[in-house]
Amino acid sequence: MKEIVAVQDLCGGMFVSELDRPWLESPFMLQGFLIEDEATLAQIRQLCRFVYVDRARSIGSAWRAAPVAPEAAGAERTPSDLGSFVVKPELRRQPLDFFALLKSLRGLKSNAEAPTVGEGDATEPWLRIYPDKPAARQPGVAEPGAERRGTAASTAQPLVTTYNKAASASSSAQRTGDEAVKGSSGLPSGMRFVEQTTSLDAEIVAALPVVTRAQALLAEIARDVQSNLNPDLERLRGVVSEMVLSVIRNPDALLWLLRLKRTDQYSYDHSLDVAAHVMIFGRALGLGEDSITTLGMAGLLQDIGKLRLPSRLLHKVGALSPREYEIFKTHVDFSLQILSVCPHATPPMLEIIARHHERCDGSGYPAGLKGDGVGLMAEIAGVCDVYCAMTRERPYGTAVSSQNALDSVRGLRGKRFSVSIVDQFVQCIGLYPVGTLLELNSGEVAVVVSQNRIRRLKPRVMILLGPDKKPNAYPQTLDLLYDPSCATGEPYEIVRALPPGAFGVEPSAYYLA
Repeated sequence: MKEIVAVQDLCGGMFVSELDRPWLESPFMLQGFLIEDEATLAQIRQLCRFVYVDRARSIGSAWRAAPVAPEAAGAERTPSDLGSFVVKPELRRQPLDFFALLKSLRGLKSNAEAPTVGEGDATEPWLRIYPDKPAARQPGVAEPGAERRGTAASTAQPLVTTYNKAASASSSAQRTGDEAVKGSSGLPSGMRFVEQTTSLDAEIVAALPVVTRAQALLAEIARDVQSNLNPDLERLRGVVSEMVLSVIRNPDALLWLLRLKRTDQYSYDHSLDVAAHVMIFGRALGLGEDSITTLGMAGLLQDIGKLRLPSRLLHKVGALSPREYEIFKTHVDFSLQILSVCPHATPPMLEIIARHHERCDGSGYPAGLKGDGVGLMAEIAGVCDVYCAMTRERPYGTAVSSQNALDSVRGLRGKRFSVSIVDQFVQCIGLYPVGTLLELNSGEVAVVVSQNRIRRLKPRVMILLGPDKKPNAYPQTLDLLYDPSCATGEPYEIVRALPPGAFGVEPSAYYLA
């Protein structure tokens, strides 16, 4: 429930959802924030003439209940399949027993198994990344991960299961990526808030079999390519369409599951990571479903050409020689070669794959494109590829925290990537993305379960380790939004973000293993 409020009428407790100007022209790093002090209030009054206030997300005397739409006459309520996970209204301020939910998911695995590789399996990793010249290893600096240059080492909604080749009239009426977010400069004009329609708990249950099928399909596609068969993109598009619906309902669920349901291969994990992030970023930018689906398909398949590279090159841990790096860069051509003969490979998807290693300053490959020549969709894929590579454990380097990865991405602002894309990506991801390990002022170690859309610096967390850094037998869930108290009586506060695997935390030991 938004309303326009003149800045002189603003007061503490109001949630500012939009400004009278683009977010990128303001000093506020978060899109949407709560007015909690006089300094913030003075800053808004100095910058703006009016703002949009969301009363339903405000607090205290500024809060107003969102209007409830009247039900159509004769409409029947259909019982939810996830009724056991619905929280009673009087308990909504108390977080669900999230650990109990995760334990219950162990019995919901689908028939499709995640890809595994035995000793006799010929499947090679197809998302290994290497540098073009030797140098000292510096994780989290410059542009590590994607290219390693200069480094050494809601359930009521039906799920889509088939792909309709003929676009429907309703689908064509949706906003496409270019129409939705491009301004006069050709870049997105601003982020937009998208209301979540499903709780995290319910969406995790719905998304779990989708993630499992996606992992299995990636393994099947890899086997097909190695056998010189055309990959079945129609089935993959069906799964991606389901992932898009999940992202639209609640993006936190997909990120959470991808952090937990890891395979033993960096290749599958990274491709799913990239696909999830490009879809979530596209959603935040206001892209239409067709454009988000195209991004997801490209994210899953953009490095499939690495299956055509020599096994020796893929397994090399050290720095590549200049000649080896030139060979390595041909994986883009191989990807296009493999996918261009597939009947369900669309021109926009192939364009993203062809350009996701291009950079705005012309330093990318294979064509050395510059500026607007790279394209919005390819730049989205590129920045997500770089970020995801840094936050995963890789054969040639350790994972860094999301904060360090975002700092590295910021370092590429106005250089490898456009200022607009970097700024909006940082806003989309937030300081504490889902799955981030945190150290609290109590000495305990927690993992971010979901972001808080009112105070993004106070996420919902699950306490994994006690103050002595020993595992909790039954981790509890806390919502930092409500300032819960620790053992000393002080409110919980976040001290720092930790890199994945800090203090020996292994996600699969707590959740879905």
